[in-house]
Order: sequence, then C-alpha cells, then structure tokens
Amino acid sequence: MSDAPKYLLHSYGCQMNKLDSELVESKLNERGYVPAEGEADADVVLLNTCSVRQHAEDRVWSRLGVLRKSKRANPGLVVGVIGCMAEEHKRYLRARMPHVDLVVGPSAFGDIDDKVEELRAKNRALLKPEVDPTRGLGEEGVVLSGHGVSGDTIKRNVRVRPHRSQAFVSVMRGCNMPCAYCIVPTTRGKEISRPIADIVEEAQRLCDDGVTEITLLGQTVNAYGRDLGKGVTLAALLRALHEIPSLRRLAFITSHPNFLSPELIDALAELPKIARYLHLPAQSGSDAVLKRMRRGYTYDRYVRRAEQLWDKAPDIELQSDWIVGFPGETDEEFRRTIDLMERIEFSQSYVFKYSPRPATLSADEMVDDVPDPVKAERNQVLLALQEKHTKKKHDALLGSTQEILVTGDSKVAGRMSGRTWHHRIVHFDSTDQSLIGQYLPVRIDEALGHSLVGTVLAYDAAETPA
Repeated sequence: MSDAPKYLLHSYGCQMNKLDSELVESKLNERGYVPAEGEADADVVLLNTCSVRQHAEDRVWSRLGVLRKSKRANPGLVVGVIGCMAEEHKRYLRARMPHVDLVVGPSAFGDIDDKVEELRAKNRALLKPEVDPTRGLGEEGVVLSGHGVSGDTIKRNVRVRPHRSQAFVSVMRGCNMPCAYCIVPTTRGKEISRPIADIVEEAQRLCDDGVTEITLLGQTVNAYGRDLGKGVTLAALLRALHEIPSLRRLAFITSHPNFLSPELIDALAELPKIARYLHLPAQSGSDAVLKRMRRGYTYDRYVRRAEQLWDKAPDIELQSDWIVGFPGETDEEFRRTIDLMERIEFSQSYVFKYSPRPATLSADEMVDDVPDPVKAERNQVLLALQEKHTKKKHDALLGSTQEILVTGDSKVAGRMSGRTWHHRIVHFDSTDQSLIGQYLPVRIDEALGHSLVGTVLAYDAAETPA
C-alpha cells in the first residue's frame, strides 16, 4: 500500500472551476500526492467553489458541515476551501469555520502545493490529545486572496485531465464588465489575458498527448486580448490555434454580445475547425431589464449581431443564458424575453431564477421584489419554450448523418454518447470503450427533447483519431 499522501478534490460550478481543479491536481501530483478513494482515506480535502448561484454555495456549506465531523475523527486532515467562495467569504470562513485550514481565492492558487505541505506539517500538532480536534489552525491557517500566485503561472501537466481527447484551456481570467447581478469581477478580479504564444504552446502539448477538441475559457472570452495591445484578439488566437495539425475541433465560452466583432464573425465563417455553436447569453429580451442589468445592449442590437453572424456563417447556432425575476421585471418585460426566444430559436438555453449575490449592484441598490412563485413560473415557461425549439431542430435532423466525437457511456445501459459539431448529444447502441475519443458518422433515427438517438455507420478506424 502506497505511503504517498492522498487528496480529494470536489469541484463545483463552471468550466473554469473544472479547469482550475485540473491545475491544482497537477501541482499536487508533482508533489507526490495521489487521489484518494474517499474522504475517509484522504489526508487533504479541497473544495473548489462557485459563488455565481446560491445553490452552488449551499452545497459547499453542507459539505463543510460534514467535514467538521471528519476533522474531529482525523485532526491531521487538511481542509481547504478554494475558488470564488474563498474570496467572497474569507472572513466568515476564518471566523466561523475553524476546522478549515486553507482559504485560497481563484487568483492565488499557483503555489497551493507549498501551502498544503506547510499545513500538513503544522497539523501534526493537532494530534496531541490536549488540542481541540474540531479546530483547524486558527491564526496559523493560510488565507490567500486577491492577487496571489495565479493558476496561469502553473506549468500544466497535460496528462491530468478527465477526458483523453478533450481539454479546456484558459485564455484569460477575470472580467471588466459591469453586469449588476454578477459577482465574478469581485471574486476573480480584472481581465488578464494570456499571450497567444503561451496558449498555443499549451494547446500543442495537449494535442501531442491525444487531445483533438479544445474549448477555450474566459469569463468574457470574446473580449480576450484587450489588455495585451492592438492586434491581439480572440479571432487572431483562433487562427493561430487552427494551425495545429492534430487539432480537430475548437470552441470557446462564454461570449458577450458586445464583443461579437466583424473580425470574429469572419473567423467563425472561415475556419472549418471551429464548432458550429456560439454561447452568446442574452439574459433578457427587455431593454428596460437589460439596462438595469447593465448589459450594454438592447433587444434590437442583439438581433442585429445574430443576423450579422448568420449572414457570414448561417450554420452556426446560438445558445443563451437567461435570468428570470430580475428586480422590477414586469409581466410585459418578461414577454419581451419570450419574444426574443421565439425570434432567435436558440439551440440551447440555461435558465436561472434571480438570486441576489453579495457585493453586486443589484443586491446593494435594488429590491428583490419578484415573488418566488412568479420566478418559478417564468422559469418553467422558458424551459418549455426552449424544449419546443430544441425538439423542432432535432426533428429536422431525422435521417441525416452527423459526425460525433464519442465522449463516454450514456446514462442508458448498453448505450454510449457523443457530441455533434453543434454540441448536440447523440446516443447510440454500444459498450465498446475503445470508441471514446473517436469521431464517428451516425445516422439520426430518433429525436428527443434534449438529445438524439442514432446508428453508427461504417467508418475507417485507421482514419479516425483515437
């Protein structure tokens, strides 16, 4: 049995958090740590947290309650909270969660392995019987927030990733947008873009290790490069990455309507490796609500941007985020959101009920005056409308052949799943694990509300990347 220290890392929230967790694992692996099977055999438990939605925070508070008991049973255990909640709630965590040893914000985990090692050494003192085992290190604990050692300073271990053929790559951190409801600028700081050469180098190493699909990440990803000078744009980055021979698919999230520039539209139209969907959150269809949200565009401007995109790249489909029940949202304002959804017919939507986040303009200066039952009803209306639009698009694909990247087992026994170029889920009958990471032609036989079912057609395995 290995004597190597063991870690357990729980990740909550967005794709950026998932990537940050991979970077933290890279650091711990290099230090000789190995993954634990569960909390019972872990020497270190880290929670990589999200503050964007209250539900994500509630899950973390619940897990921390369980870890208090784990700390009592194992006083040497290092408990850490990293990510956005660590930045937002650092004072509360130190004052009210004494079993938490490590509090590290999302811009300060570049040397987290050093901090974990220090804490493991100090925690040996907690094994003394006279020490209260429910307490962490108190004032000797570690709090890192603000501008610490960024995760982008980590030399990424490209082999630490959950999917062999797919990878996320961070192109920037932070956000400069003033959206009234969003806590990200507070927890992740201002925009900091990585140089194109650094991103291309990381992507090349990933592709050399078997990755064929890369998704670029940024809080406002199409604002990439604004801090790096003239000529450094997302379009320029996409063109540079497009030159990697073994890269087959390239996507990016999340975009802002204000930065869907003509240059970026041209890149989307001209580069065949770019996936044919664009996540472009509208949030609302009401100009009045959008103004209160401080989104910086109107219903008409959003539609014009979509039409400009489709004029050059008509095969690209739009995905959106929506917030229902934003402060002051009237029935008529909500109907404008329905109207925008009907007009664009998005391929996918993520619908959220508004919840005030601390240290945001909407929480500080607006009244959360839309009743919860109204929020819930509006939420269901948008979900039903999106399901109708998705089903319509899926029905149109019946009998067609779609290329999918096989991603793994389906939730249905005896089936596997993959994603199309438009990011649609396709299920097919198979249990052959060797298909994961391959690109296969599939005939679409059945259209469901949220996915498709098909049959794999004949293909040449020698020409299909593994």
